[in-house]
Amino acid sequence: EEQAGDFESLVKSFFQPERLLELITEYLLFPERDGRLQKVILRPHQVRAVNKILQRAQEKEKKRGLIWHTQGSGKTYTMIVTARRLIESPFFENPTVLMLVDRLELESQLFMNLRSVGIHVKVADSREELRRLLEEDTRGIIVSTIHKFEGMPANINTRENIFVLIDEAHRTTSGALGNYLMGALPNATFIGFTGTPIDRGRSTFVIFGRDDPPQGYLDKYSIAESIADGTTLPLHYSFAPSELTVDKKLLEEEFLNLKEAEGISDVEALDRILDKAVRLKNALKSRSRIEKVARYIAEHYREYVEPLGYKAFVVAVDREACALYKEELDRYLPPEYSRVVYSRHQTDPEHMRLHYLEEEEEKLIRKNFLDPEKNPKILIVTSKLLTGFDAPLLYCLYLDKPMRDHVLLQTIARVNRPYEDQYGRKKPAGLIVDFVGIFANLQKALAFDSADVEGVAEDLQKLKEKFASLM
Repeated sequence: EEQAGDFESLVKSFFQPERLLELITEYLLFPERDGRLQKVILRPHQVRAVNKILQRAQEKEKKRGLIWHTQGSGKTYTMIVTARRLIESPFFENPTVLMLVDRLELESQLFMNLRSVGIHVKVADSREELRRLLEEDTRGIIVSTIHKFEGMPANINTRENIFVLIDEAHRTTSGALGNYLMGALPNATFIGFTGTPIDRGRSTFVIFGRDDPPQGYLDKYSIAESIADGTTLPLHYSFAPSELTVDKKLLEEEFLNLKEAEGISDVEALDRILDKAVRLKNALKSRSRIEKVARYIAEHYREYVEPLGYKAFVVAVDREACALYKEELDRYLPPEYSRVVYSRHQTDPEHMRLHYLEEEEEKLIRKNFLDPEKNPKILIVTSKLLTGFDAPLLYCLYLDKPMRDHVLLQTIARVNRPYEDQYGRKKPAGLIVDFVGIFANLQKALAFDSADVEGVAEDLQKLKEKFASLM
């Protein structure tokens, strides 16, 4: 092992012929993103995880593993290279690699990522198609959503050289879906990936971490490590003026103190809880409040975000609030500056239908958001784009939706991607402006081991005070 900070040793080690050749042949990818070819070299933590998974795949007695690589550290590419190496290795004798996600949107993204780096895959478009592929003993890479395993018969394929890579495993494998999956493939090796830490008491930890006591991770790349390496950026938060934030007691009574709100792992579960928090939602969606918050956002964006050339998210409590924010923001900013991105509901009133997007239109908006020269500059969202959307230009997140635990970590990680413009100017950090008051009690909002969430976000005001004291 090289000594930390010994740059000469690191360079010599990197350019060892065997290591360099392996890096070029196994860990170099050329994905296509928005019509542009990119070069991606896996970082040391990704290479380490791939090698650990390959080693676990060769073990007869150990069939589970949990990979925690913090949000924004390249988890998808780690999965892709792992799948490719499993398929190409003669040791595994023409295996099946099943790559599972929990949303159709992510299934499509994963397929496009695999295809863009030249990997041939089969996509199971339905439960029937997935069942057929498994019954017919299909080899190679299969991409599917885990929900297609619902109702799958037990022992549908008992072969041992089946490897299941599960993205965001904490969201889907703890209940019936996990039982169907593992019952259908009883001799497979299951590797769970997560971008957020897992509480040791949760079933996900028990399911995947049982072979790696006491910590439970086959490989871990924490928030602090990622920031120290420059893989992701530090996050800073500031509070909106007190007159714009919701009542602290109301927030605690209807959200933070609820037992059912602890450990929330997906936006859908969060929305179901918030639907019951009637007084809290009414306070957040008060027309007079939204008018004031929208004005504050517009002024803040003009002063602190736009001059830097960056873009922003407004995260509203629900879809109706998204529509209201769009109406109010248009009073203070050019209408083309902002767009609403949300799903459709049959019962939506006309003022919400105005913001519906066709599939191709939404794709274009996402693509343009990644371009500093194009509009929109602000996306107004509530559940869409809070996971699986990488936008390095995204600098500021205006948070007006109560959230906690996994959902909070995944959401604020939208602004942690590094970015460098054509003039060499680098994004210094990601910024969250809190209109709810979640960050006032961050320990309660993030019920994880304190070591696991160390350095997740810093109070911008305290940083300013520290800077002033050093002057």
